[in-house]
Amino acid sequence: MKEEDSADDAAAPMPRIKIRIESLSDLVFGLALSIGSLVLVGRSVQSGEALGFNVVLFGFGFAIIVMAWLRYSRTMAVLPVEAPFALLSNFALLFFVALEPYLFYVLWSAQTPGLLDSASVAYGLDLGGMFFTQAALAYLVVKEEKGGLGGRQPPLPVVSARFRRAAKVSAVLGAVFVVSVLPVFWTGTPIGPLRYYLWIAVFLASVFGLATER
Repeated sequence: MKEEDSADDAAAPMPRIKIRIESLSDLVFGLALSIGSLVLVGRSVQSGEALGFNVVLFGFGFAIIVMAWLRYSRTMAVLPVEAPFALLSNFALLFFVALEPYLFYVLWSAQTPGLLDSASVAYGLDLGGMFFTQAALAYLVVKEEKGGLGGRQPPLPVVSARFRRAAKVSAVLGAVFVVSVLPVFWTGTPIGPLRYYLWIAVFLASVFGLATER
């Protein structure tokens, strides 16, 4: 009896740590969304066209954070915190999420082409890191599934297949964002730098993929 109690006491801290990490994560995601709206509050609006443009900008940043949060929540629902590199991947993801609103502000408030280029490179790397860490967390679920997820009942095969697919898709999207920082993607087009349109394509693909997940 005492041995069972001691075993329960030894295992108890892990669920509490997971709850605290998830609470911290929700706080960071919430702050990122709030800061994103404050960024646009500081932008002066002179016309209805400028207002619509600001709303589109906010919608882009909002959707990026919300999609990251949805994927993160689904992953952490089945990933034990004691899995190797789970904590490190969590902290890395939170860093990229917390940094996104600042880089977003610098990107859209830059007044010189040099700063605009540098800010877009930093923003692309940040979003690439965000997708890569999501891929790492999804991969950890697949890896831990083979070991029984810390002694718990493994997920259904369809769930495991979904996480395998999510890991691959997130890795590909992260690679696209990282590749987009190459100078060739700063080539100007009649309606803006090529890099931005690559981001929009990735964004639309990510929205479509999330919407079609079951």
